[in-house]
Parts: sequence; structure tokens; C-alpha cells
Amino acid sequence: MPGFAVLLGLAAAACCYLAAPNQVLTRRPRSPAVLCLLALGLTIACAWVWSVPHGWPTAIAAALVTVTFGLSVWPFVGTWLNVRRERAQGIQGARGAQGGRA
Repeated sequence: MPGFAVLLGLAAAACCYLAAPNQVLTRRPRSPAVLCLLALGLTIACAWVWSVPHGWPTAIAAALVTVTFGLSVWPFVGTWLNVRRERAQGIQGARGAQGGRA
């Protein structure tokens, strides 16, 4: 149960991150309102799943810690993937400029 609650909290944080206008994980714009509502629903679900084995005071604290942790981790993941994408495009661009020779 706690593992599933952690995944729900991380998914809620990912929705909050994707709703931000300066995120670099995806290049297509998303609907911020829908993502924020989805994040709210996932956070409530996370707290409910935590409350089943531990009670509501612990559930609220655990959900807040999980979502806060996720909000600090997702920007690093997005930046790391963006750097990898740019490096891959740079290597492909260099190969194209050399006539296909590596």
C-alpha cells in the first residue's frame, strides 16, 4: 500500500511539473488546468491510500512529503533528459553535415 501511495504522489508531482510553462520534459504544451486538477486528485488519492494503514494525520504528512519530494526531483529528470536529447541531436546533426560518415 505505501509503495502505491508513493507512486500516486510522484505522479501528482509530475502533473504539477508538466503544468508549468518552463518545464523541459515534453516539448508540446499541455493544458495546465487539467493537469492541476489531475494533480489534486492524485494527491487526494495518495493521502487516502496512506490513511488506510496509518491513519489520517500520518497520511497527510506522508502525502505532502511525497509530493514535495517529487516536485524537487522532476525538474532534474526533465533537465537530464533535455540534455540527452540535445546531445543526440548534436551528434546526428554532425553526422549529417559530414555526409553520413562518423
